[in-house]
Amino acid sequence: MPSERRLHPLSFLFSLGAQVRALLVPGLLVLFTARTSAWGWETWTMFVCIPVALGSLFHYLFFRYRYDESEMVIRSGLIFRNERHVPYARIQNIDAVQNVFHRLLQVAEVRVETGGGQEPEATMRVLPLAAFEEMRRRVFDESRRALADPGRDAVAPGPGAPTPPLPQRVLLNLPVRELVLCGLIENRGMVVAGATFGLLWELGLADGISDRLFGKTASARGVGRELFLAFFGRGMPPFGKIALTLAAFAAFFVLMRLISMVWAPVRLHGFTLARVGEDLRTHFGLFTRVSTTIPLRRIQTLTIREGPLHRLVDRAAVRVDTAGGGGGENATQREWLAPVIPRSELPRLLREVLPETDLEATTWRKMPPRAFRRELKSCVIVAVAITLPFVNILRLWALPVLAILLGWAFVHAKLYVAHLGYAVTDGAVLFRSGWLWRQVTVARFAKIQAVALHESPFDRRAAMANVHVDTAGAGQASHRVHIPYLDLADALALFRHLSTHAAQTAFRW
Repeated sequence: MPSERRLHPLSFLFSLGAQVRALLVPGLLVLFTARTSAWGWETWTMFVCIPVALGSLFHYLFFRYRYDESEMVIRSGLIFRNERHVPYARIQNIDAVQNVFHRLLQVAEVRVETGGGQEPEATMRVLPLAAFEEMRRRVFDESRRALADPGRDAVAPGPGAPTPPLPQRVLLNLPVRELVLCGLIENRGMVVAGATFGLLWELGLADGISDRLFGKTASARGVGRELFLAFFGRGMPPFGKIALTLAAFAAFFVLMRLISMVWAPVRLHGFTLARVGEDLRTHFGLFTRVSTTIPLRRIQTLTIREGPLHRLVDRAAVRVDTAGGGGGENATQREWLAPVIPRSELPRLLREVLPETDLEATTWRKMPPRAFRRELKSCVIVAVAITLPFVNILRLWALPVLAILLGWAFVHAKLYVAHLGYAVTDGAVLFRSGWLWRQVTVARFAKIQAVALHESPFDRRAAMANVHVDTAGAGQASHRVHIPYLDLADALALFRHLSTHAAQTAFRW
């Protein structure tokens, strides 16, 4: 039997540190609010750290893993023992995360992900960097051998087996200027602001800061409360107060953009995307360094996203979905192949990832003219529903507001349908949607899990239908291939075409 491996001896400290971080804010809150005259129950709850420390120690002592001929075996637990057998061919990604202490000690937290769930199959806290590289080599090399010759008896290479270095080619290297642009476009400042506010709230400092900035009665006499009372006919607040509030909101959003422009270069520092053999590898992060591996054959869908600011600065963003990639705190970061990329470099990147699909030569099929009427009706209903609750406040002003919303509904419906489209190539189906935030998704036939034909009562009345294409890697935030407003005959033809090709194409993870 192959020898079993253990975690790094410092795993106990890193595991304990992760548990302590989770308890840090509640623990500080307990200490600050506990009675000082006697030891109350609040103080005694701090002794929960003792079983946490013992749990971290037992996790290190009883965690083992080994490489068998065709699978990785992971054992853990003292009282409740757990043994998992993970076939190499099922492993989708092996990611490594390093904070400052990891990098100083030359170790990494390793996450092994399969297509079997939203969480990683195994989180190894921590492994030496040499062990991480060995794991990545063994798993992906053996997986490639199994795919190349499914009938052979797999034999994993020995610990000292020489492995020729794989060729590496850098596909994308983002300088600081591009990362600042990424922060401006994506606006992740709200994440930082939300985390800061949550910490202040837990420490009981939020109310004090609010009182210093706005006064103790600001929350009770704010514009929001006055607008709520105006809804019941109590009169509108002064125009100057409304203008001042709007200016404060505008300044807040500008501040969030500035925070995002600082945070993005920190989070994505040194972002590099490289192709190593048949794998895509990314490295990024200033304080917390993240290294990811995505085999090209594991990619389920590829999505190109362009928002208004992307087009203003001639940039785009590229994301791939892989099965099992929906979990973990760094899942979203891993899936972005290019958080920002100049449009001029996009074709070269796509040729590396999807060499069989040429987006520039794709002939898009548009929706029938009736699609505009269907979308316009939905938008008109939404416009009326938004206006009706405010009639009591706006009085006669509700009519021009409704007119503006109806004009916006017409423009939105026209542009939305104009930018809807789909295409079918020899090996993939493509779908695009959106006019402000445009997205194009490519799903290869070999990755299609199911094809469905949907007809709502409104679709049946209009002799129309929707075609839905599902893949293993589609998450809640993914741009799914859901093609609406098709003529029934075209929908049936597309449904049969995709179903036939998906059935005739061998599915591979």
